[in-house]
Amino acid sequence: MFLLKKSRLLLKLVIALFFTNAVIQAQNCSDGIHKGEGTFYGGVAGSSGGNCGLPVPADDFLHCALNTIDYNGSEACGACIEVEGTKGKSIVLKVVDRCPECKEGDVDLHEDAFALIDDPISGRIPITWKYVSCPLKNDNKFIHINFKSGSTKYWTAIQLRNITQAIKTLEYKDASGSWVAINRVLFNFFIETKGIDTPMTLRVTSVLGEQLLFDNVDIDVDNDFNTNQQFENLCDEVVLSNFQPTYTEQIVQATFLENEIKLDIPSQEWEIYDMSGKKVSSGKQSNRIDIYFLSKGIYFLRVDMHKTIKFYKD
Repeated sequence: MFLLKKSRLLLKLVIALFFTNAVIQAQNCSDGIHKGEGTFYGGVAGSSGGNCGLPVPADDFLHCALNTIDYNGSEACGACIEVEGTKGKSIVLKVVDRCPECKEGDVDLHEDAFALIDDPISGRIPITWKYVSCPLKNDNKFIHINFKSGSTKYWTAIQLRNITQAIKTLEYKDASGSWVAINRVLFNFFIETKGIDTPMTLRVTSVLGEQLLFDNVDIDVDNDFNTNQQFENLCDEVVLSNFQPTYTEQIVQATFLENEIKLDIPSQEWEIYDMSGKKVSSGKQSNRIDIYFLSKGIYFLRVDMHKTIKFYKD
């Protein structure tokens, strides 16, 4: 494999063919494949203006609004879905908003995200989607606890941020040592109207059934509490670190531009993974691959499921 550091460079690449023993987690995050229609809107980048109340960086357009039924009372908030259009292209998006007028199965994508899977002139397209594990950046890989402004030990509102899986339940341990479920509201906070004494012990359960305990959590409305923990269970993931390669050489010509990759022969299927082994984009029947939405770093391009190129996005 080659590390490509220059943009606008035409290269004849020697590609290693990988016959892999990669571990594939087949467990679903939710209830399998969903079908509906995809539309687009301006999104909520640079704000916490989505119905989920989650902060979205100004340069992050990889987010969407989910229909009310699949939003499921805010259970989908913070989770990630992989959306695929009719042209074989797919993209991973975080759920940060709700689309009240959308029908069950529908997803309202940020307009720039929509453009990665279809021409925006289409307006409304058939899509399929499924829940997947959220990709996380190395410098922000743990779950954070946010306390809503006004929270005290007499009225406590909690939001979980930076999760890899959707949250099923959040509980706290009361004075008797019993676990008490906290009610979840539509704008993605768990609220105990009677309040929770601080420091508190919390127990969170993901939709996959994994539980984490957070001890000695103090109420702080100005700073998020870093739990230094994250869910380990993954779904539909290919772990690149488990690849066991044997090499067969084949010449493939590719052009790496600033915001796209061009292959000399259209691939039947392609996928891009980040350094943690999480898929960030994929498509089919294409010799042009958009990469302008990728942040700086090292990525892996898999062509037709077995030819892998390691490249650097400036």
